[in-house]
Amino acid sequence: MSFLSTTQIQQRILLDFPKDYSQILAEIKEIMPDVTEEQVAFWERTKALEYVTINGEKRYFRRAARNVFRIDPEAKAFYIAKYGDEKAGRTSFLSDYLSGIIHKRDECEFEFCFTLTVKPDVVPDGETIRCWLPQPIECKYQSFTPLIRDTEIKAPSVHSSLYIEKKAVKAIPTRFETSFRFKSKSFFYSTDTSTQESFNHEDLAEQVPHIVFTERIKQLSLQIVGKEADKQCIARKIFSWISDNIVWAVAREYSTIANIPEYVIEHRYGDCGQVTLLFMTLCRYNGIPARWLSGFMLHPKYENLHDWCEIFIDSLGWVPVDVSFGIQRYSNDEAIKFFYFMGIDAFRLVVNRGIAGEFSPAKLYPRSETIDFQRGEVEWRGGNIYFDHFDYDFNVSVING
Repeated sequence: MSFLSTTQIQQRILLDFPKDYSQILAEIKEIMPDVTEEQVAFWERTKALEYVTINGEKRYFRRAARNVFRIDPEAKAFYIAKYGDEKAGRTSFLSDYLSGIIHKRDECEFEFCFTLTVKPDVVPDGETIRCWLPQPIECKYQSFTPLIRDTEIKAPSVHSSLYIEKKAVKAIPTRFETSFRFKSKSFFYSTDTSTQESFNHEDLAEQVPHIVFTERIKQLSLQIVGKEADKQCIARKIFSWISDNIVWAVAREYSTIANIPEYVIEHRYGDCGQVTLLFMTLCRYNGIPARWLSGFMLHPKYENLHDWCEIFIDSLGWVPVDVSFGIQRYSNDEAIKFFYFMGIDAFRLVVNRGIAGEFSPAKLYPRSETIDFQRGEVEWRGGNIYFDHFDYDFNVSVING
């Protein structure tokens, strides 16, 4: 795999942190008109308002203003009271859905269409654009049927992809697309046991630069785990601690962060993939095999990219864990409350089983997303095509479920 240079990382940081103080203050005032500069300074000190210093000037994360009202408890309460809870619809859906599937397997069938469009004249006329698009993996949670074949080549990897080449045409966007149907199954450990599975040494090992047993990880593990020896209890303690102490926020690009679990511990917030990497690192440090899963969550009106993982428990085999969904606090039923610890719903599309893998055919230049693979990847002989030069979109419909 090609690695990013310092210059490339700096360029990506500049794109992720485009706003100055006046711009970010104006955005915050759109949400909270009476905000004071003292409050803004407080949010900076507590890292709720994310910025970096470039050439002596503070530059703010492109989603920093909205994130403040997710991260800071008082700001979050203000936002919910004024605008409502952005996750209320999904919580209502899960409250009804989980109670109906908690002791049985649910199955849904979907049709999924994904497009990636390179903007006009990013690549010179007549040059070949190489493209990798997300594709489902075959696993115990899902099966699929391609609907478009054409020149696509399935590329086996920890990242399941379709490879397509097209010629750029002057002044015209270059569009790549794929469609497929797939069936997705829910899983709940008490009814879906599988003791014939095994794990590899890699599922316990460090994986530089993000899954690393740093001193901070060791100290946090001691704080969470204490003297607990049972692997399942240890994993549940880690799951609960993250659910109780780390809040969700929109993330900066992973490729600009030196060590993601360290970043989450320091900031006390992270998106689904960031908290999953923290969970996996703590599990592996405690001798619990853990491996990455990701793709898309497809809950009605909340369809989006999503990351979670699996852990290996001796008596159960591989079981899913979605630490980002965390504890379902609306329920007093322990099975529902901790459903996403060793359970997963059927509204998922799995594309990746692992991080930072290779593509086949190999990508020649460093990837736009160096850890995961959901938005697609594109390049030409002149270099990688980064996110600011292409758009992606997907739509999904439920066939049965």
